[in-house]
Amino acid sequence: MVSRRPLTPLLWRFGDAGGPAGVTFVLAPFAGGSAYSLAELPPRLVRPGDTALVIQYPGRGPRSTEPHATSLSEVAEEAARDIVRHGTGTLVLAGHSMGGLLCYEIAALLTAMGRPPAGVVVSAAPPPDRVRLDTARVLSMGRGDWLAELAEGAAATGAPVDSDDLADLVIPVLRADYLMLARYRPEHGPLRVPLLALGGTGDPWVTEDHLEAWRTWTVGGFERRTWPGGHFYYRERLDDLCTAVRSMPHRATADEISPPATTGPDPAV
Repeated sequence: MVSRRPLTPLLWRFGDAGGPAGVTFVLAPFAGGSAYSLAELPPRLVRPGDTALVIQYPGRGPRSTEPHATSLSEVAEEAARDIVRHGTGTLVLAGHSMGGLLCYEIAALLTAMGRPPAGVVVSAAPPPDRVRLDTARVLSMGRGDWLAELAEGAAATGAPVDSDDLADLVIPVLRADYLMLARYRPEHGPLRVPLLALGGTGDPWVTEDHLEAWRTWTVGGFERRTWPGGHFYYRERLDDLCTAVRSMPHRATADEISPPATTGPDPAV
């Protein structure tokens, strides 16, 4: 089992500390998720000299007694400060769903701080200008609405919420994250680093059109790649996902040598 150690309340290190010549992979969970939700990725990502830092949102896990975050931008600001302190070597950011948006925000901040990542991977995430949650709708949702939302999510993840007690724990977390997404407004323009948009061809919430729309959110090189599956497609493609994430430092080097292509995206694989 890979060891985990909180470096700050927001940032957990999975595995050993990395070296100056290694890669620090920063991983951001989806809405309703926690650092535990991505625990299966570091063992596949990290090689000798590398490390993985996973974001632990407030209001869940060991931080369950803390107030939930209300601003994605504020979470990004805290994360960027922590990453500058604790990230070694080359930085690669990767996030799923809400975590993808968060990685975009963090990447923009790190670049402004003089510590740009080698690349950003957004998985099953809508681009910053296409988040469609409505604050009033989220605030009006009752318990029955949330149970239906959890049931729909369970169908996508294969992890049903099978007790009232568990639902009572999960609903406030999901509600807080939905509100944070509904209130989110992008504060930065296109990134200047390579961006890879990944997703499932059967995702009902984030379509291939959403993934392609990320192209306008970077001037540092873009690629879109999809696999069969729904919103949580990657759970059946962990090795493929990790291979794609590990490719980002090479992409950054290649983009420095030659400008990004202006043709259409690579075929989905």
